[in-house]
Amino acid sequence: MINFAIMNWKIALLVAVITGVVTAIVTAPVANHVAGKVGVSDFEGKRGFAVAFLFIPAGFLGGALLGLLGTKLVHATEWPDFWKALGLSVALGQAALFGISGSFLLGIPRPPRIDGKELLLELEVYVPLARITAAAREPDQIRLSLYAGPKDNAYAMIDRSLFREEDGQFIVTAVAPLNSRSYTRTVSFHIQDHTWLAADIELPATPGTEHMAWSALKPMRDARTSGSSSVMSDVRMRYRVVKP
Repeated sequence: MINFAIMNWKIALLVAVITGVVTAIVTAPVANHVAGKVGVSDFEGKRGFAVAFLFIPAGFLGGALLGLLGTKLVHATEWPDFWKALGLSVALGQAALFGISGSFLLGIPRPPRIDGKELLLELEVYVPLARITAAAREPDQIRLSLYAGPKDNAYAMIDRSLFREEDGQFIVTAVAPLNSRSYTRTVSFHIQDHTWLAADIELPATPGTEHMAWSALKPMRDARTSGSSSVMSDVRMRYRVVKP
């Protein structure tokens, strides 16, 4: 509770309003930048609505409260104390705004790079033709995804034009972006609803040029098993790092 006995309420309210307005104005571009970085879509103005109707009002309210706090901290009981109270309050508002924004930005996964370029993981999955039915050849019946953590889990892009058959194998080619510097990456492979396999990717958090060569072709495991109890399948996979 703010104790108005140690400050002038007129000064406190004026400082609160000015600090709230300044903080709200600065919040608009900062919130738009952070929202874009954390993946808030601008489709149909969603990001703009969030900034205008959520972040800017929050910035004003937070700034106003810090204005009251700043006035209290300098014990502003006379008008000559106004500028001191306003300066401290605005500084508190900006510190809080950039501190909160910085904490969000620090939590954003950082993609690894080679020569300044972000990387893709190219995958080839070798499936015995006996597993491939006519229905499995239809769009979206074969799926691949790459899991690299709770904030980095997405489908790989399968190029159907690169489907091919060699030596009794149906070969699926796909690419998945390396969105984060993760030490654990797992590929999941689905054929319709009856096949669910997985393979752990043996790459460092930041791959180098030596990882742009194809890995060995290794069997995938039943995705419901892991470790020493893994049940291996007759489906095999290889991978390499590529630049877009």
